[in-house]
Amino acid sequence: MYQIFCTVLFAVSFVLLVLLVYFFKNRISLYYAMLFCTIVVTNFGYALLSVAQNEEAADVANMTVYLGACFSPFFLLMCVTELCSVELPKMVRVAGVLVEAAILSVIATNRYHHLYYKSVELVQRGSVIFLEKEYGVLHLLYPVSLLGMVLTGILIISVSFFRKKIVSYITCTVLLVLTCLLLLIYGLERYFQFPVELLPLGYVIAQIGVLLLLIRISLYDVTAISADYMMQSMEYGVVVCDNAGRLAGVNEAAKLWFPELAELNIDYVVHREDTGFLRQLQRWIREKDEKENCFFEQNGYVIEARHRCLTQRFGKKIHCISLRDDTQEQKYRKLIENYNENLAREVDEKTEQLSQMRQDITLSMASIVENRDNNTGGHIKRTSDVIKVFVNHLLEEGEQAKLTPAIAKKIINAAPLHDFGKIAIPDRILNKPGKFDPEEYELMKMHPEKGAVIVSQILQNVDDAVFREIAVNIAHYHHEKWDGTGYPSGIAGEQIPYEARIMALADVFDALVSRRVYKERFGYDRVFEMIEEACGTQFDPVLCRKFLECRNELILMYDSYSET
Repeated sequence: MYQIFCTVLFAVSFVLLVLLVYFFKNRISLYYAMLFCTIVVTNFGYALLSVAQNEEAADVANMTVYLGACFSPFFLLMCVTELCSVELPKMVRVAGVLVEAAILSVIATNRYHHLYYKSVELVQRGSVIFLEKEYGVLHLLYPVSLLGMVLTGILIISVSFFRKKIVSYITCTVLLVLTCLLLLIYGLERYFQFPVELLPLGYVIAQIGVLLLLIRISLYDVTAISADYMMQSMEYGVVVCDNAGRLAGVNEAAKLWFPELAELNIDYVVHREDTGFLRQLQRWIREKDEKENCFFEQNGYVIEARHRCLTQRFGKKIHCISLRDDTQEQKYRKLIENYNENLAREVDEKTEQLSQMRQDITLSMASIVENRDNNTGGHIKRTSDVIKVFVNHLLEEGEQAKLTPAIAKKIINAAPLHDFGKIAIPDRILNKPGKFDPEEYELMKMHPEKGAVIVSQILQNVDDAVFREIAVNIAHYHHEKWDGTGYPSGIAGEQIPYEARIMALADVFDALVSRRVYKERFGYDRVFEMIEEACGTQFDPVLCRKFLECRNELILMYDSYSET
């Protein structure tokens, strides 16, 4: 049970540290951060000590406790000075750190001199594990230091309570209670020799108290400072009214931009019949809309108005409307918008021109390669058309996980490069009228790998890295098979790039439905039957089924080729 108690307190202290950082972020003071960190370290040490199984582990846990406990009182004192608007001399602060560091050094080196602890023994009573200690002559250093820090803090709090009007009496009271509570817990533990440590609970209470004080101070002080600055500044207009719509204050900038405000008395109630700015103000109060900003064209100005609803003490709500001259920014914004529209249009036009130029060059290069192969006339154009039909069907069917319109366009543009490696195959093999013998077939099987190298070199200076990768993958892997029996790499399944799996279907389909010197064309029924039989072996089963759904459109397209 005690182990759970210590672990929970450590977890709570860590959560409080996270909340401190979350709420205050860059506005957090070093002293508050260090106080919370040292408390987390101390409570972590107590948690370790509660589960220690031997004296060595207990010694490490005890050292962890003191690593935080030696400095926690000092940082608590520093937090007290900040909250009470008191600044200790720099030498005093440095001396405090050095004293606590010296005490920690004495504790850390106790095994060599035994002046802090004469002996330490790990004892278990029931489920509680603790260290039974015999104190040495230097053990008084820590309690004396702790007492000094606490008494100094109590003195500062007391003086601030009676003499400093800028310090809240609530802040002083809470600090006094927290400080006395920690001292009381420590004193009771040492006097009654409790086997169970209660200080972790005291530290967590201290964290909660300090965090609540910081939240309270942040809510009131920051708001007051900001409101005072805005009310006195001519850079911002400010209009303040209560929840009933009564004007509570208007600064000079607001009167300059909205002259009707200068004619109204404080406590004037905004009515539904009011016009212009006052009508918008009344709507804000009625609807409590804090998200919408409004712009008013007034006396040659463009004024941005922003509404915020603030909760003051005793739960009273006020409405604060900040006004800012946005005239120049509006002009600048319109100028930038017009410029950006023109620039974007020119960029789109140039990009489209470059894309078309790249596609024309790609097709030209692919045609040069195809002209060397007497067996595959028109193959490039037909496979590109098949790819276009197929990927558009995939997009319509919602294959958005792996295929987007942008990627689909890149696959279509890269398809003509799939057989580019044939440029490296000798003419005697490429134009052979019959079937290849085994040696010739092995040479022919090298064209995908050679094609990938050539395509990569050709496109190495292309800015579109995604297009370059897709083109290389199509050239390299379009002869791979789903079951791993393809070439040149023999990869299988999802290892084959998605675009290469798409290309494989288009490539095989055109080869089957087209006449070659070594074979006659197959009928459509037989072609789609062969592709269906190869689903899951040669082709990706999912893509294969999607491809079969394109049957009617592909047949119409190939029939149109026959007619022309």
